[in-house]
Amino acid sequence: MIATMSGVCPDVSDASLQRILREHAPMCQRMAAGHEADAELARDLVQDILVAVWRAWPAFKGQCSERTYVARIAQYRIATHVSRAVREPRRQPLTEYLVAPDLTPEAHVLRDDAHAHLSRRVRELPLSLREVAILMLEGFPAPEIAATLGISANAVAIRATRARELLRAAMEPTRE
Repeated sequence: MIATMSGVCPDVSDASLQRILREHAPMCQRMAAGHEADAELARDLVQDILVAVWRAWPAFKGQCSERTYVARIAQYRIATHVSRAVREPRRQPLTEYLVAPDLTPEAHVLRDDAHAHLSRRVRELPLSLREVAILMLEGFPAPEIAATLGISANAVAIRATRARELLRAAMEPTRE
């Protein structure tokens, strides 16, 4: 155990905790980017999420999958971040996406534009729909989304349908 200013934290040499952090950090990064457009603030949010996972790890009892446990912690940290952002509104540039080496320059631009447009539209969704949409985009099944957000599977289905409808309408090209 390591003593910190806020109390005692688990020993980070625990191999399973290191594995969890390594495996689920990319998911945490995508979840943070879905709520925070500023790349630097999104990185800070990811670090906050990973520290929260590290601190909460000893309480994990296997009542759900590790992925769901990490996502639930991420959602709580994101909710805190969003509530702070509501009190301190600001405009931020869009996040940057990593470029895959096997795409042509034109494909990079098209893919990045599509990702940026989808990210912008997801961030414009109401928070309750945004949370479901981000977890859906992460590939979570409805029962895991329900467990992560602490809502019923029926509520997940309703929110998913509404999010899809709003995103579909927002993503359609404008006809003039």
